[in-house]
Amino acid sequence: MFSTLLSAVLAAVALASQAGAEYHTIRFYNACGFGTPMLLASGDVLSYGEDYTSDGAFSSGIAYLQNGDQCGYNGEDCTLMEMTITNPTCAGCGSSADISLISPHSFSYWTSFAYFDGCDNTGANCPASGCSAAFYYSDETQVQVACQAENVGLLIAFCADATTLDANNLPGTSASSSSEAPSSTSTYVAPTTSTYVAPTTTSTYVAPTSSASSSFSLSSSASSSSAAASASSSAKCPARNTKRALRLKRSAEPEPGPKPIVNVAMHHRAHRASH
Repeated sequence: MFSTLLSAVLAAVALASQAGAEYHTIRFYNACGFGTPMLLASGDVLSYGEDYTSDGAFSSGIAYLQNGDQCGYNGEDCTLMEMTITNPTCAGCGSSADISLISPHSFSYWTSFAYFDGCDNTGANCPASGCSAAFYYSDETQVQVACQAENVGLLIAFCADATTLDANNLPGTSASSSSEAPSSTSTYVAPTTSTYVAPTTTSTYVAPTSSASSSFSLSSSASSSSAAASASSSAKCPARNTKRALRLKRSAEPEPGPKPIVNVAMHHRAHRASH
């Protein structure tokens, strides 16, 4: 009985301890289509774009988008995110995050951030060089964004505005995020595209080569030419054709025999006798 009661008490204490444990999730959204998100703390790389959940407070972390070896290990020459995420133990001493362009950092890619699971969509957006949301000098503390919620998460976005996104329902994931650290000589290679090649086979009509067809064509052509020539000649000389027809008709008729010789004197005497 005593042992059972003790086990129940220990289980309740464990659950209470687990429920009260501090944790913070840092999430990336890369809409650039290139590059690798980097998350570092205490000089160690903690994420290459995948979610990172801390066991307790997350202090003095930095993040940036690495493209090849463009950025230094600590984000030199690139847009830098700085963050300390912790549960508040006093008024105004909770989480704080900012975007830094203080030298040796400089603008590289559109960078933004926003809290989630507390202080939702509160953050900063730096879409271009000269943006007003970034540090340029160390005394510009007004650009820091604070959150006093417990176990709050942080969404860091590249080429997108994190303050307009739902961190728990992001529109797709970046295909360019890598689970391996890029080497100092790594180079971004643009994706190749496939090209459709249309078929090149074509059909060609070949005329028949039959000699009979050729002979028929030549004979028909000759007959047509002869008839056309005859018709043309007849049309040009109708009078000549008429004379030729009369001449042929006369040659076909029999020639008349010799006329009888009449004695004029005898005919005259006969005429006088009748009177």
